[in-house]
Amino acid sequence: MTLAMSTSLPAAAQTEDAARRQIARAEDDWRKARIAGDTAFLERFYAAEGRIQGMDGKVQSRAADIALFKSGKIKPKFIHHGPLDIAVYGDTAVVTGVDHLGGTAFGRYGEMYLRFTDVLIRRDGRWQLVVQQTTPTSGF
Repeated sequence: MTLAMSTSLPAAAQTEDAARRQIARAEDDWRKARIAGDTAFLERFYAAEGRIQGMDGKVQSRAADIALFKSGKIKPKFIHHGPLDIAVYGDTAVVTGVDHLGGTAFGRYGEMYLRFTDVLIRRDGRWQLVVQQTTPTSGF
């Protein structure tokens, strides 16, 4: 029994490491998509039931968030993140970190740091965003 457990732990750790790499890549691709206004990526990445809670406490549906990028009302110029803390729980993951972003929102330019928590699920072989919550902060 001990031998079986010891040989399965490295495989589980490798699977979790692979999931963390996939999630980190998805997080980076999401930032690039928002900068590029790639709404096709957002349509795939946001789960159908996805919700975005902004720094003002308001909750937006997936469709409303995508519409802001499609219309150009939100146009990031850059989004840089500090270290990501990625915890994987089977087909669910929680990602926390801080983004430094700048760009225009509703015609006004600004820069800020946002502490975020993202909840992702693995569905149909890919990671999708279910919930994001952001809070203004002073930096990394």
